[in-house]
Amino acid sequence: MYRILLPVDHDPDRLDEQLDALFDLPGQAELSVTVIHIHEEVDIPADEAGEYIIDSLNRDIAELQGIPETVDRAVSELEDAGIFDDLQTAVGEPIDEIIEAGESLDVDAYLLAAKRRSPVGKAIFGSVTQGIIARAEQPVIVA
Repeated sequence: MYRILLPVDHDPDRLDEQLDALFDLPGQAELSVTVIHIHEEVDIPADEAGEYIIDSLNRDIAELQGIPETVDRAVSELEDAGIFDDLQTAVGEPIDEIIEAGESLDVDAYLLAAKRRSPVGKAIFGSVTQGIIARAEQPVIVA
């Protein structure tokens, strides 16, 4: 089995790119794909009263946000192709959570789709894809 971690966010265009790249990989019968969705914590400065609200919100953020339609679609298409393994969710910083999941699952590769940002935007806001490429010990496929 060739284990792939497929981080999926809310953007259907990025999911389309990821699935196209995935289904173009050779050896489909040997693929096992885990989908992961990360709920980012709310991280805004708060006074003492607001800090309690932010902490409470972050504890319940996965339940409040739910699972995006893109995640349901990814799971459905992977099941139809016979290569779906598992769905995981996590709360936290996307790069850390994706790398941690990849290590704990002992994946062979990550398959990501990059956000379309200008070089300045990437420099200012960073990029999950760039962070994964920099930190992952396994290959990173960018759709």
